[in-house]
Amino acid sequence: MAGTNRANAPSELDIEAARWFFQNSVDIFVLIRGGIISRINPAWTELSGWSVDDTVGRPIEDFIHPGDSQIVRDLVNTLIADGKARAEHRLLSKDGAVLWVRSRVKRGGADATIVVLQDVTAEHQRAAESADAARTNDLLREAAGIYVWRFDPETGLYDIDTDLSRAGARGASGSRTITADEMSSEIHPDDQGRVGEAFFHTLATGEPRVVEYRHFRAEDGGWARLRAAWRGLRRRESGKWDVLGLTQDVSEVAEARDAALDAAEAKSQFLANMSHEIRTPMNGVLGVLHLLKSENLSPDGRRLLEEAVGCGQMLAELLNDVIDFSKIEAGRLELSPEPVDPRSLMDSVAGLLRPQAVARGLWLNTHAEPDLGWALVDPVRLRQVLFNLIGNAVKFTLTGGVDARLSRVERNGADRLRFEISDTGVGIAPEAQSDLFQRFHQADGSTTRRFGGSGLGLAISRRLAELMGGEIGFSSTPGEGSTFWIEVAAPRVDARAAEVDEAEGLLDGLRVLIVEDNPTNRLIATRMLQQLGAVVETADDGQQGVEAAARSNFDLIFMDIQMPVMDGMEATRRIRALPEPVCDTPILAMTANAMSHQADSYLAAGMNGIVAKPLSPTALVAQIAAVVARSAEDAAAEGRREGVGGRK
Repeated sequence: MAGTNRANAPSELDIEAARWFFQNSVDIFVLIRGGIISRINPAWTELSGWSVDDTVGRPIEDFIHPGDSQIVRDLVNTLIADGKARAEHRLLSKDGAVLWVRSRVKRGGADATIVVLQDVTAEHQRAAESADAARTNDLLREAAGIYVWRFDPETGLYDIDTDLSRAGARGASGSRTITADEMSSEIHPDDQGRVGEAFFHTLATGEPRVVEYRHFRAEDGGWARLRAAWRGLRRRESGKWDVLGLTQDVSEVAEARDAALDAAEAKSQFLANMSHEIRTPMNGVLGVLHLLKSENLSPDGRRLLEEAVGCGQMLAELLNDVIDFSKIEAGRLELSPEPVDPRSLMDSVAGLLRPQAVARGLWLNTHAEPDLGWALVDPVRLRQVLFNLIGNAVKFTLTGGVDARLSRVERNGADRLRFEISDTGVGIAPEAQSDLFQRFHQADGSTTRRFGGSGLGLAISRRLAELMGGEIGFSSTPGEGSTFWIEVAAPRVDARAAEVDEAEGLLDGLRVLIVEDNPTNRLIATRMLQQLGAVVETADDGQQGVEAAARSNFDLIFMDIQMPVMDGMEATRRIRALPEPVCDTPILAMTANAMSHQADSYLAAGMNGIVAKPLSPTALVAQIAAVVARSAEDAAAEGRREGVGGRK
């Protein structure tokens, strides 16, 4: 027996090893006898701050967080029943901090109990932070209406973290698994094809896609507007991709966007209607004035006529300022570049304004570099800017005069035209210069009364300069004058082979049909075309126009757009459906609704061009010449095709 005891007794080495481990372990060791702490290792003091004197002789309950007393009681009960137990609870440090520990308790001999404590505070902090982040993420996702899902191509199932059938309902939570057919059935029928095409693309390639669609809302039977973004996560052996996606309820945003688009469309429609309603009577006024120029008038009568024409043109410019700025802001103003002789364009603008300058005792001179060549620009918009800048220079100059200079410059390897308009006028005060290109702004509030104008001309000029790939600026000294300059992108091009001759008799023998419901507009267009030598017939509405075109072979048709009985676009479509050669008759829209997007719809209906109201002889001739030129080109091309066919 004695030998056995000696054999089982721990060696001195074992005792020393145990003592070293007790002293150096990173875990806390606490020995309890009779419910009182009798021994601790250094890790206890290092972790909790309690010294040996602070600890030994006290029950361990003194160091346990009061909120965990029930945990400790349960641990003791388990220890009594099983001889060992474990739990996680909080420990109070000497400085008042709270530590989380994992306790493992084992009963020893007699009344001894060994407690081993591991510090798990960091784990609890990470878990708490993760839980907080998850809760925050859930709140953010719920507030934003975001749902996360994943599609498994092998099972054909969607795992969704939020019930999409309640999309649009705040507070929806939970998760579900649904089939691809179930998911598709909840998408609006009109959107299923588009969404499916995008999804199958990702399924096959893994490439990301973003789509917006309507999703059934079970709570009220309506449709939520959802925006989904997804991408391939990993490729399976089958070649298909796992897909991970985010879907967000954007109903409120989409409704607000739709309302804004509807408002913009309503504004655009109002602008178009007002343009038509105002331009129609203006067409009558200016058209009659143009016709009166060919009548025999006394010198005084001709002077009064010129004054009336000038006032009418000024009114037209003010209207154009308002309408053009609205079109620019709506993004509906498009450029139509064509080959232009820039020097002739500048001279023609100056020629229109020179009588006004001379009448005020001012000079108006133009200067251009030699060998400028022709340029590809939008002549209408460039003329509009120059008319505004030169017109302003004349308007704001009381003595002296205006010089307009034209040159070519190169910016970043690209050709530009540079126009400089210098005057000896009133100049611009320094405090007013920074806002000069703002809409409705004028350098002096009294300017409107003293000089007239809408306050939109320079704002429009700046927008047009930017649209033409250039910029605009100025320098000015009060009392000495100003120099405004504009540069526009203007690639060099070859001169056109021929110019349009606008002399009387240009349209000799041309048979023209005018379809127009307004008697004044019919009269004006008829007289203008007759002065050019055309033989004119008229119709009062679209239906009459179709009937007239069917019974007579006209060379050209002018078609109003807004008419009773049948509008111009429907009449054009019906004429195009008639037998040859009537169906090939060139048709020009003659309308006040001349915005670029409207002109596109006229061309789509089968028209060949557009003449904007108020009418002018120059515009009529230019459009007729363009149609004739295109017809000649088409005929030549057809001849070439027939020739090729004959050689076959």
